[in-house]
Amino acid sequence: MRSRLGILMAGLLALVFLFGLTGPAQKAGGQLTIAIQAEPPGLNLILTAAAASYQIVYYNINEPLLRYTPEGQIVPLLAESLPQVTETADGAEYTFRLRRGVQFHNGAPLTAADVKYTFDTLRDPATASPNAVPFADVKEVLAVDDYTVKFITKGKAASLLGELASSKGAGIIPQGSNMEELKSNPIGTGPFKFAEWVPGDHITFVKNENYWQPGIPYLDRVVFKIIPEQAASLAALLAGDVDFVDRMVAENAIQIEGDPRFKIASAPSNLAQVLVMNNSRAPFDNVLVRRAINYALDRDEIILATDLRPEWGSKIVSHMCPLNPYYIDLTGMYPHDPEKARALLAQAGYPNGFETTIFLPQPYEFHIRTGEVIADQLAQVGIRAKLEIIEWGRWLDQVYTRWDYDMTVIGHDQGLEPAANFVKAFESAKPDGSSAYYWQYTNYFIRDLLQRGRNTFDLSERKVIYAMVQAIIADDAVNAWIQDPHMLEGMKAGIEGFHILPMYVTDLSTIYWK
Repeated sequence: MRSRLGILMAGLLALVFLFGLTGPAQKAGGQLTIAIQAEPPGLNLILTAAAASYQIVYYNINEPLLRYTPEGQIVPLLAESLPQVTETADGAEYTFRLRRGVQFHNGAPLTAADVKYTFDTLRDPATASPNAVPFADVKEVLAVDDYTVKFITKGKAASLLGELASSKGAGIIPQGSNMEELKSNPIGTGPFKFAEWVPGDHITFVKNENYWQPGIPYLDRVVFKIIPEQAASLAALLAGDVDFVDRMVAENAIQIEGDPRFKIASAPSNLAQVLVMNNSRAPFDNVLVRRAINYALDRDEIILATDLRPEWGSKIVSHMCPLNPYYIDLTGMYPHDPEKARALLAQAGYPNGFETTIFLPQPYEFHIRTGEVIADQLAQVGIRAKLEIIEWGRWLDQVYTRWDYDMTVIGHDQGLEPAANFVKAFESAKPDGSSAYYWQYTNYFIRDLLQRGRNTFDLSERKVIYAMVQAIIADDAVNAWIQDPHMLEGMKAGIEGFHILPMYVTDLSTIYWK
């Protein structure tokens, strides 16, 4: 029978008519040049987990069936409506009707076969996608007819809608696509088409003249200028060489916020900044050491040193941010207590501390600065941390892929669907059952809880489950979570229509020049 969730989904259909509507004074045309820090390692979101790729490609070039609004609501995108959900004896069926008249950038029409191809490719072990895990509960994707697609799931897969709206690999690609070619020439149905990539310099998107939503996008062209240094990106903004600086550091935002030529957009970024510890490597395989590090950190000091204003960062101690409706505040578990940290280190067998290395990814100056503050704080309890700044490609290879590191500081983009935040880090497993994620933390009870969270439509039950997960993660001090830094976007005063999404994606479709 049809579930209560399915009925509620149908009731939300009216939201789609509101999506995309904007005020009456938009100006079409023009170019927007955006300074970004990190160059994407590739533009095929099935093959890369990098947030730098996700940020510019998702929603703009590759569109999913559903999407999140700035207010955090899930609304239809390539689907005509939210799905009909039918519970079965061993799971559920999610049936979507696709929009008609949607074309890919290569001119091919969007059909259910493309949706099936996308998810079959994403889930195929031969693809080795780092973004396949969120869809592990999908048993089969069926193209019922040209405009009807059905997801058959193992269990209820209550997280599926959130994953379809936000997971990196959920953007639909044309059937028969060459995975290697999409790395440097992505093709989707979005409001912008890929035009050019000059490595080390810029990436250019151009307006999709055949976009299925009439009236948007407004811009003719968007150029992502790769400027790793924040001082250089500020200089480019002041000189008029760029129009927009993405993820501006706080001191630069303060410098321009009183200048009438510019403005700042800020909001919680739903990005968990974390001091990651390799749980499989001594001494971080000892929970007492991990707890000691959490007590050694003064998160308020870190926020002031990196965000400059306390309201520009929110403390966290577990793998979820305050923007999420499932978040629980556990920051009281680890007050700044160096004496407690030293006692725990002695109990763990390290009365004189130890030496370690923290890898810091270039060009993320925010994380580098955080690492510098952390090293000073750890030194106060006897942990002598050497800082090693490494370029982004090496970080992805050595730290994220090969797990060859002690500690690192990085940001993890978060989703509003709670399962999206935990599935890779806490459920990815090697054949022997141990963790297949770079944190190397294995907890079978958490895996069971997460499975239960996906297998119920009961909101109250899900909230209890994810509260338990957060509490266990914090108690085990899997890592030292630091803050959700607020996003600071610096731009020329004439830019309108920009909104900050509750996810690590820059939506270009509604931006226009005043």
